[in-house]
Parts: sequence; structure tokens; C-alpha cells
Amino acid sequence: MPKSKTNRKRAKKSYRPSQPKNYFKQRPPQAHLRRMEEVGRKLLRIVGVDDSFLDRMTKQQLHAILTHPCEKPHVVIKKGERVPRSFLRYVRSSLFASLEIHTLDNDAGVDLSLADALSYGFAFFDGMTLYPGWKHIVLGEVEAVKAALKALNDAEIFLRRTQDQVICLIRMPLMNISQVQFRLYGCLGNYEMRPSGAIGLTIALTSAVPECISFQHFDIWRKAYRFCIGPIQMLEMLPAKIRYSAIFPTCREEDDRELSIYIQQHAILRLKERLQILPPTERMMLLYSSLMLSPIITPGPDDQPLFVAHIDNNKNVKKEKFGYFSFVIQGDKLFILTFLPITSALTPEGKRLQKRLHLSTKDITYLGMDSLNFLFDIDFEQIPLLKEALVQSGIYEAKKHLQRWLSLPDTINDKQTAFIKKYLEEHPANCPDTPELPDDDDFNEPANLPTGENT
Repeated sequence: MPKSKTNRKRAKKSYRPSQPKNYFKQRPPQAHLRRMEEVGRKLLRIVGVDDSFLDRMTKQQLHAILTHPCEKPHVVIKKGERVPRSFLRYVRSSLFASLEIHTLDNDAGVDLSLADALSYGFAFFDGMTLYPGWKHIVLGEVEAVKAALKALNDAEIFLRRTQDQVICLIRMPLMNISQVQFRLYGCLGNYEMRPSGAIGLTIALTSAVPECISFQHFDIWRKAYRFCIGPIQMLEMLPAKIRYSAIFPTCREEDDRELSIYIQQHAILRLKERLQILPPTERMMLLYSSLMLSPIITPGPDDQPLFVAHIDNNKNVKKEKFGYFSFVIQGDKLFILTFLPITSALTPEGKRLQKRLHLSTKDITYLGMDSLNFLFDIDFEQIPLLKEALVQSGIYEAKKHLQRWLSLPDTINDKQTAFIKKYLEEHPANCPDTPELPDDDDFNEPANLPTGENT
């Protein structure tokens, strides 16, 4: 019985065993050999080894080192962790782009990208370690090369340096996708043997959800999440805590205790809404600096203590303010209620601005002045009254600091500028005959904070 057409097609189909990526069995591409040798010479100079012995090797001996398989770093999701695939693709693209533009830190002044160091560099040193034939050619330099390879195997010069740099680079995209109230993403780095025979760096993404509890405030039950750092480069999250005496210095010794910090989802959403001018990474750093790394407590207009919203970049002793966090203490827990931008009428600076412009709290909100974007959308040269009020109230400093720090340009909105200018000029309180309201210039002075708890 003749075979059917379908059977004939199946009979002709053959399956070949797939070769691992970057595995060269006989003839590797010349581009690979040249790139591997170029990177290898740079790495030898970085670890303090003379690379001239490569010139005395035969082509066959040199190829035995240069044909070792190499692979780029892998970014995967750790088994059992809940990380969206879109986040995985984002972290991969961000990391690989950073590896191409950042160079390996070294004291020799050698210009070598991290991407080449992690792929061709590992392959070159693996080839030297696995192929002992080159040792018969450079007898006088064997001890020096052995010392260099031992240092590399101990992860003191190369492995640890590259891994630390990669972890620092991956922090940025991880902080961009992390949200304190929902889920925190992190990573674990490990060197492993790939199926191709190459040793490569594998970054495994992890995730964790902070503790969530309910608390009652003003007869309303609210949801709050434990404020933590991690799990970036950590196995477990590190909860934020603060001493009661750090908030109320004059409290009794028996009242001093350690407070666990929780934060409402409303506070995070308010922070994102009012600080859109800041990238997500910087907003996360602002939270960490303000509530955990270097918390600063200051009295508000009603003498109630507030956390100062700032970013601790260790460059300036003076911490620039972007706003404040209000809170309440219940037992051994501290709950962050909301974020107050520096222009809010509930802050010392915003209160001064409100009085100088004779505006109500509703006016501040209506004009969109309770957002940092306002400082970059308005052409203050056209509204001298507003610029002078911002300078005298201490708010204009925030704009100048952001321009120096993030190099943010002015995105002037002519329509919004004209609207605010007309609104202020036609406001009844700004008429020449209107008496100026008394101003409070002592909001930032130290105050005797009460030791009682806010419930």
C-alpha cells in the first residue's frame, strides 16, 4: 500500500539536536574571536597582569582560550514568585541598556563596558582556567597569572565588582515598578553554569507584599500597609520603625517605645498626584528618606508634629523640603495619614503663601498651586506678585533645588499662566485698599510638642 502524502512529508522531516547558544564546536566567527581577545587583554590589565604572553601563543593555542562559549546575563523570575511578564520585560530592557553604557569600575583606567565584561570577560577567564596549555609558553608569568585567577575566583576583584555594579543598576527599574502599598520587587544575583558550558550571571526577580492591617481614625475604619525597605537585594523585607522620643523629645521615659510605621494607600496616591514632576524612583527615595533613613520631625501650623518630606542624597547638610507627612499614633503603631505638598495651606510655607496672597484653601486648590508641577508650568516673571510670595514663603527654593538636582526645564503653560495672573489681579483681596493680613514667620521655630498621643 503506497504511503499517503502526509506520511511521506513526515518521513522526510528530520530532527537535529539543537546546539546551545554561543557554542562554537569547530569554527567560531572571526568577530567573536577578535572581540574576546580585545576584552581579555583589557581584563588582564585591570587585574594587573601583562597581556604580552598572548602574542607568543600559536593560533591554535590562542583559539583554545577564545573559543570558550559566552552568554549575556539572564534576568528571570524566581520560581514561585509573582512578577508580571511586562515587569520582567521592562527590567530586562532597562538593565541591558544600562550595561552597554556603564563601564566596569577599575583603578587601571581601562574603558570596558559592563556588558562585555559579563559576557566575553567571563568566557575569556574560563578559557584560561580550563585550558592549561598556555602555561608551558609563559613559564615566567605563571605565578602572576595564577595570583590573578585566584583573586578572581575569590570574587574580590572581578566577580564581586561586576555583581555589585549590576545590582546598583537594577535598583532603578525595580524601584520604578515597586509600590509600597501593594508589592515590592527585588532580585537575587548568582553565577551559574549554563547548558552551553559558559558561566554567567543570573538575576532572579522576587516579590513580596507588606503586612496590611485596619485601624480606626475619626470613627472611620481605614486600611494601612507596613512600611518596609526591600526586597531589593534582600531575602526579607526590613520594616521601618521609629522611637517615640524621636517625635516627642520631652516625653516621659516610661512612655518611650518603638513604633512600627504603617502608611495609608491614600498617602501614596496623594504623593504620586502632587509630585508628578519627580520620577517614580525619586518618589520612592523620598519615602525612604523621610520615614526611615533620616526622619525629620517639625511642628505644623497647629503645633502638631509632621514628617518632613525630603530626599537624603548625602550631598548637602541642608535637606530640601518637598512637603510633609501627617500621622497619628495608636499604641505602638504610627500611621501615615496623607502627604501635604509644600504649597498646601496646612504646611508652614503654604500658610505663609496663603496669607501673602490673601487666598483661601479652596483658592489654592482651584488654581492648582498644591502641586510641584505648578512651579514649572507658570511663568513667574509675568506675575511678580506670585513670585515674590513664593520666595518670601520659602517655596521657591524647592523649584531651584529641583532644577539643580534633576535638571528639570520649565514647561511653561501660557494659558495657565494667563489664567492665574488674571485671577490674582481681579481678586478682591489684592486691591490697594485692602489691609495686609498679619503674617506668621515663626512656623519653623522649635515648639514644645505635646507628649500626648493623637488618636
